[in-house]
Amino acid sequence: MEENRRNQLDAKLKEMIKHFDQAEAKRNEPITRSGTGNGIRRREGEKDKRFSV
Repeated sequence: MEENRRNQLDAKLKEMIKHFDQAEAKRNEPITRSGTGNGIRRREGEKDKRFSV
């Protein structure tokens, strides 16, 4: 009976750790936004060229 309870708690702990690791990974990943911001390429003798970054 004691070992059964210990196995249940061990499985529950492993599941909680897995969820915690997934939440940490999601929280730490950078937010990617396409098309935000503008870039300007300046070359000598040419007009400034603007484009989305």
